[in-house]
Amino acid sequence: MWAASCLASCCAACACDACRTVVSGISRRSARIAYCGLFAFSLVVAWILREVAAPLMESIPWINHFKHTPSREWFETDAVLRVSLGNFLFFTILAILMIGVKTQRDPRDNMHHGGWMMKVICWFLLVILMFFVPNEIISFYETISKFGSGMFLLVQVVLLLDFVHGWNDKWVGFDEQFC
Repeated sequence: MWAASCLASCCAACACDACRTVVSGISRRSARIAYCGLFAFSLVVAWILREVAAPLMESIPWINHFKHTPSREWFETDAVLRVSLGNFLFFTILAILMIGVKTQRDPRDNMHHGGWMMKVICWFLLVILMFFVPNEIISFYETISKFGSGMFLLVQVVLLLDFVHGWNDKWVGFDEQFC
């Protein structure tokens, strides 16, 4: 029995060391990829919770406090909205903390590119915390997020057009050099 315990402890230590190595290996260039990875992970979490969280959420008294229990679809949507609100708060807090950072010499720049284990823990805690938030706040967030998502898509289209325009100018410059 002690051998199994020793083996499990060794495996846990190796797993922790592997996680520490991966997290500390995120460089300045790969920070964007890490943020995208965290966002993709949150999408997977929302998808999984949409599929399996409805029975669990029906049994939580501060979520299901209605006279008549809502449909399963309501609980599925509510689970996704709670993960979305956790994501929104996490990335908004990070954005506010980075206001005014102009150079890589700013001490807050290290916070942007480092501390990934702490960021993942904070993200996880924010998502869990959203399941303790009253339904009224989630309903308000649902209403606001419909408008906000439209604005977000509009900004993304503008950024995409700016990128394509700059890329086109660069290639036209190459063409003019050789002709």
